[in-house]
Amino acid sequence: MRLWARRDWRRLERERAAARAAGGPAELAAALPDPDLPLSEAPLLALDLEMTGLDAGKDRIVSIGWAPIDRGRLRPGGGGHLLVRADSADEHEAGVGDSATIHGIRDCDRTPGLALEVALARLFEALAGRIPLVHHAALDHAFIDRACRRRWGHGWPTPMLDTLAWERRMRQRSGDDDAAPGSLNLDALRRRYELPRRSAHDALADAISCGELALVMMARSPGRLIDLCRRMH
Repeated sequence: MRLWARRDWRRLERERAAARAAGGPAELAAALPDPDLPLSEAPLLALDLEMTGLDAGKDRIVSIGWAPIDRGRLRPGGGGHLLVRADSADEHEAGVGDSATIHGIRDCDRTPGLALEVALARLFEALAGRIPLVHHAALDHAFIDRACRRRWGHGWPTPMLDTLAWERRMRQRSGDDDAAPGSLNLDALRRRYELPRRSAHDALADAISCGELALVMMARSPGRLIDLCRRMH
């Protein structure tokens, strides 16, 4: 994980402003939090997506869930959960296929959902002024970035707090970086940090699970936003 300097944060803010001026998503107009804020005081938005697969180039977002964290407190009641309907104008939209066996969302369940552009606008409204908190941020960012490029003609330059990368960083520092297969997934880390089991593969439930994990990690490994956020662009 590359360390940031304040100039990098300021450069990213300028890039976000330029992207918004060029027609990028509205979230880019919101100022980023102070990078020197301790994580325990930072405004975060725990976020999760359910998709038809893991390839952002061909697979699609089917649901989005989020829950805010303010001054070290998770607020599930302030969260959101949106179904995303299929885009009939998208020639690559092929339905949920076998992914329904994982997230439980069928094609018929998506019918009353929102268009992806509308769902992302709702997400970005909740995200304004916050840092997205995700487990395996590169995957979720790839899907949102691609959707932004298709809908708004510009990507999504943003810093993200990634609990997966954070855990790897802590293990490297302690000399315990030989992770067994599956030991870094969200469920495994919740067990490692003695958190109760929670239903998986529901976007809101997984967002809350990620938020709870992050709060425990904050208590054990305090830091600032600038120390632990990853640049996603």
